[in-house]
Parts: sequence; structure tokens; C-alpha cells
Amino acid sequence: MIHFEHPLSERVRNFLRIAYLFRHFHEVVVRKEVWAHHCALFSLFEIMEAAARAELKLDILQELERQKGLARQRGEDGKDALETIQTAISNLQNVQQKFGQHLRENEWLMAIKQRIFVPGGTSPYDLPSYYYWQQKNPEERESQLRQWIQSLLPTYEAISLLLEILRHNSLSVECVANAGSYQHNSLGQNIHLLGINVAQHETALPEVSANKYFTHIRFLQASQQQARGLVLTTDIPFTLVMCSFDAVIK
Repeated sequence: MIHFEHPLSERVRNFLRIAYLFRHFHEVVVRKEVWAHHCALFSLFEIMEAAARAELKLDILQELERQKGLARQRGEDGKDALETIQTAISNLQNVQQKFGQHLRENEWLMAIKQRIFVPGGTSPYDLPSYYYWQQKNPEERESQLRQWIQSLLPTYEAISLLLEILRHNSLSVECVANAGSYQHNSLGQNIHLLGINVAQHETALPEVSANKYFTHIRFLQASQQQARGLVLTTDIPFTLVMCSFDAVIK
């Protein structure tokens, strides 16, 4: 099975993108190769851009506070969740500076950031100081990369917690896309994320148009030749997963 996700709000879309970039950073930073650490630094700059919106921290804190209230209502059953949420809130509130401000104040890093999006812009003769850094032992490079991302981690941890809550509060329904197409008139209230599980042998990609009133899922042929594959005309069985920030989907 391949699990696809489709956010139904811009807030969740941003959460998914930022979490994706952090995961990429953590996957490559542990490797020893120079190119792996180059990719880690590239991901760090992408995180800076993706999470630079001033309202992001407020969005996260507002949802965490709401989740804290829901956990408190569950009494003893919500005690562990309440502690986890409060820790995430405290860690995020303890970060006083603007997201990534310490990186923006590092002239060396900003010089690399300006060149890293230019094809070949970080070559040794363009950025000799960056080339020098790349010659350091892998442990030293990894230590610096982890130091640079350290103050950004509370944001990642809070977003990861919210996405965990969102995916946990879900309802799964077995469906069939007749002639490659599926329609649903109402997903229910407060659905923020759709998950679609489809067998890999179907070679099918879901194309989703959805809001709280109407959902249309069309399956396209997976292709590496075209940006958008042909619409499938066969019946495609799949699992539709509806996720909400609320404890119970109504």
C-alpha cells in the first residue's frame, strides 16, 4: 500500500511541508558524505523560508492550547497527553527570537544561502570558505549543523505532535473509485486531512478536489514521462482516511 495525504487547510499544508523538510534534514545529517551535509544545509535554508511566516508560531500555539483543553476534559485518560502538550507549549514559548534569526545574523551562512539556489553557485571557486568547511571531518560538520538547527527544533516538535494528534483522530472507510472516479457529498465536520491508501500494483495516483461540502477523487496513471498521467478508467479500490483535530469525527 502507498499512503497519500491531502491537506484541506492552508495551516495543515504548512505543517506537512515543514515537517517534511525537518525529516529530510535529520535523515541526511547523520551521514558522513560531504554531499549529504550539503543537502542538510540546503534543507535548513528551506526550513527557514517555509517557516518564516510570522503567524506560524501563533497558529501552532493556538491549536496546542485547544488540544490542551480537550485533553483536560478527558480527565485521568488525558493526563499523559496534557503533559506532552504542555511541554511542547513551554518549549515553543521559550524561543524568544524570531524563527531562524540566529541564522540570518550569520553572514557566512547567508552568503551560502544566496548562492546555494544558483546552479553550481557553491562550487569551490565561487565559495572557497564553504569548500574549506566541507573539508572538515564529518563529526565537526554534523555538530555545527545540529547546533544551527537547535533553536528551530521546538517548532518541529510542536508540529510533529499536532500532526500525530491529527492522524490519530481518524476514521477509515473502504471505497471503490468506479471507472477511476470517486465522489462524496459530505466528509463531516472539521476534517483537516485526507489519507488515501491504494495498492502499489494499481500504479494509480489520486488527484483530490475537496472541501467540507464536496470531495472528488480521480485516479491518474502513474507516469515518469508526463507531468499529469492519463485518467484511469478501471475500478480502483482504496481506503479513505479522514483526519480531524477533534477527538471524535462527527
